[in-house]
Amino acid sequence: MLAAIVIIAIGSIPLLFITPDLKYAIYVFAPITQVGMAIMMNTSTSMISDVIGNDADSSAFVYGFYSFMDKIANGVAIERAIKLFEEDETGLRWIMAAGPISCAVLAFALTYLGKVLYSDKLAKLTIKSSVKRPMAH
Repeated sequence: MLAAIVIIAIGSIPLLFITPDLKYAIYVFAPITQVGMAIMMNTSTSMISDVIGNDADSSAFVYGFYSFMDKIANGVAIERAIKLFEEDETGLRWIMAAGPISCAVLAFALTYLGKVLYSDKLAKLTIKSSVKRPMAH
């Protein structure tokens, strides 16, 4: 996740400095930001599978709920940002540059906090789940 933050920053920080003359630079930096976002998304999905463990009964619900909440949160955030700053070029520039970085740092901090506070509990859940329902080979 730390590598994702660095990649997101590399793609997002230059967006602060794009002028109308350099508007095509967005095609260079936006994909870099999205590579970092994809790494974070894959990491978070992997972490969800760690939490689910061998509990096949509720895994579809957990992944579905995760996907639904991701779409709702992103839709609301984008709609609000556009509505609040549609006439403010500087505000949109800061949202495009600082938004992804701050969200990535927050995700990293919450992940680390979850690891510190709950890793023992998750390990016990995984052990109980594998004892109850062994994986088929």
